[in-house]
Amino acid sequence: MQPYNRKTLEILEQFDYNAEKAAAAIRDGNVPLTDDEKKRAAETRNGSVREVLDICSKNGIRMITLDDSEYPMLLKNIDNPPIVLFCAGDLSGLDSAITVSAVGTRNASNYSISVTRRIISRLSRVGAIITSGLAVGIDYEVHRTCINNGGRTVGVLGCGIMVNYPAGNAQLKRDIIKCGGAVISELLPYTKPSADYFKYRNRIISGLSKGTLIIEADEKSGALITANHACEQDREVFYIPPHDILSPRFMGVAPLGRDGATPVFNYLDILYPLLSNEEYEKIQEYLKH
Repeated sequence: MQPYNRKTLEILEQFDYNAEKAAAAIRDGNVPLTDDEKKRAAETRNGSVREVLDICSKNGIRMITLDDSEYPMLLKNIDNPPIVLFCAGDLSGLDSAITVSAVGTRNASNYSISVTRRIISRLSRVGAIITSGLAVGIDYEVHRTCINNGGRTVGVLGCGIMVNYPAGNAQLKRDIIKCGGAVISELLPYTKPSADYFKYRNRIISGLSKGTLIIEADEKSGALITANHACEQDREVFYIPPHDILSPRFMGVAPLGRDGATPVFNYLDILYPLLSNEEYEKIQEYLKH
């Protein structure tokens, strides 16, 4: 299954994101389609749709479409928003909250793990909602630190929501939901992970947030794809300065500063660009008590 299709989005936009009207127009031949597109539409049987709905109903998964009020406006406003989100947990409040995405390498250094715990714990305590990719390494530390500090976190999957990947993440997903966060995917519930899906997933991670923090990344890290998406979405990009400028594990982070990203030495370095002066002052007052 292709997780994102520009033609489908264009058709939905034509009918104000009303899926029933769009489907009727496709069925009645009122939408120009190629022969291949007509074939794929015809192969989408009602039984298959009912099967997906049944899986979602039995497992507490909601299907959030672009015309739903629950669909985050921040995400809806990107150039290529997911047509549907499969969601377990609570996505409410994202549009009015301090929202930050934080991602990094799967093979994290002790330095970066310590920094992650310090920065994310502070952000969680002031009510920020933190999004990450539910991968091992930095992503895991981001989610777990949020939970441990009473914060809300959103995990975005590069596979179906019913697939336990990475292995051992089932408990983390349950804890995210239990603590008021959410686990989401744009893929059908039992879709297995693939490299392409993770690339698509990264645009959702940045799209859910007003700013994206890159914590540690080598030159080939997928975290840099998330940073690029954030730039394209006109969102703030932050980075943790390299612990060792000669180490390959930080070579992906180093160029971010030259490209205009904001270095982070303290969690306030993230809050200040994302908040109005009044909001920032309220946070500082809160921290004094």
